[in-house]
Amino acid sequence: MGDRYMQDQAEALAQHLRLNDGKSGYVEATADGFRVFLRRKWPGKPLMSWDGLPVEWNENVGTHKASGR
Repeated sequence: MGDRYMQDQAEALAQHLRLNDGKSGYVEATADGFRVFLRRKWPGKPLMSWDGLPVEWNENVGTHKASGR
């Protein structure tokens, strides 16, 4: 699995979570999974894995972090 693949999967997860407005949150691909950064608490049960890899949730982060800056 290459970096491009992981980046594509991170983008797909962001789309799935509807984090494409550029300010509510974003998804970062790491070597061993994905990290989701959100401005607010995620309602309901968050995904624990995506594409077979673990997802780490970081909720209530600041606006700059949530927009990926």
